[in-house]
This record gives sequence, structure tokens and C-alpha cells, in this order.
Amino acid sequence: MENKTGKYFKYAIGEIVLVMIGILLALQVNNWNEQRKLVQKEVQVLIALKEDIETNINNLNEGIRVVNQLKNNNLQVIKFFEQKTPYEESMIQYFSNFLGIWDPDFSYASYENLKSQNLDLISNRDLRQTIVNLFDVEMDMLDIAEMERIHILFENMIVPIQKKYFYRDYTSKMPWPYVPMNYSNMIEDMEFYAVCTEIAYRQTRSIERFKEFNIMSASVIEQIDSEIKVLK
Repeated sequence: MENKTGKYFKYAIGEIVLVMIGILLALQVNNWNEQRKLVQKEVQVLIALKEDIETNINNLNEGIRVVNQLKNNNLQVIKFFEQKTPYEESMIQYFSNFLGIWDPDFSYASYENLKSQNLDLISNRDLRQTIVNLFDVEMDMLDIAEMERIHILFENMIVPIQKKYFYRDYTSKMPWPYVPMNYSNMIEDMEFYAVCTEIAYRQTRSIERFKEFNIMSASVIEQIDSEIKVLK
């Protein structure tokens, strides 16, 4: 009886051990599955962030192209002023939005989605900080702070000078170009010259900032690509 009791006891202990091992294995598998789901979610978030960053790069590349054209028109108008060039109708092509700017239209959706879930979803702390800096600092500077300064200039300098010297010609084959109302007075007005040169500087600065931002963004994309490879 003692031998049988001992055998039963050992058997029961073995069963308990097997059950515990099974539970631990199940928990381990469950944890592994949960971790795998988190990694897959992180990869999806990184891919979405990368797509938005690429969209923003393309947006600013278009901005660089447009602002370069606006700046070239502006520099031509400045040249008319400095050389006191007599008015010709062909000049109208340079007066169309020569004082224009480019307002970045950034994509934030993926980043806002990340913030609504948890920034810590991005496990790589350095990459997480880089992404936060790009969206919360650099993009904010271009899309909000810089544009606020430009809009103040627009209201206080550009609009008054446009009202003073230009009208929109709705009859032209061009899309509503600016036409000088009093060209001879305009090219003698130092206020007009000051506005043109100030905006030329702002246009140049915008192009430089757009290029700097795109270089930074391209670097972030490279880091995201590297992290995705590690996670996969």
C-alpha cells in the first residue's frame, strides 16, 4: 500500500508539473502572439508615417519649383525698377503673382493617429524622438510659425502695394494677371522697391528652408526603413 501510495503521489505531482508547464507554455505563446501583434502594428504605423513624410517632401518640391518661378518674376520686376525700363505689355507675364509665396500643405494624419494611440508604440526611442521633432517642431515652424510671419507681411506690405499699383485683368487670355495702373509712378516709388526686395528675400529663405526640411525628412525615411527591416 505504501508503494502504491508513493507511486500515486509521484504520478499526481507529475501531472501537476505537466499542467503547470502547459500553462506556462500557453502564456508564453500568448505573450509571443501579443508581442508579434504589437510589432506588426508598429510596422504599419511606421509605413504610414513614411508615406506622409514622402507626401510632404513632394509637396515642398513643388513649392520649391513654384517659389523659384515667383522669385524669378520678382527679380525681373526689380530689374525693371532699377533700370527704369519703359513699360511694355509683355511685362504682364512677370507681374502675375511675383510677390507670391507657397503655403505648405502638410500631411499629419499618420502622426496624429500615432499620438492618439501612444507614441511609445514606436519602440526605438531615438527614432521616436526624431519623428516627434520632425512633425511637432520642424513642420510646425514651416507650416505655422513661418506662415504666420509671411501672412503678416502679406497683409501689411503686399496687399497695400497691390491695391496701390495693380488691378486684375479679367479679359486677358492669361488667368487674371496683375496689370499696372500707373507704371511710371510705380518704378519711381521706393516703397514698391522695398516691398519687392523684402519678398525676394522671403522667397529665397523659403526655398532654402524647404530644401533643408526635405534633406531632414529624407534622413528620417532612411531611419524608418532601417527600423522596419529590424522589426520584420
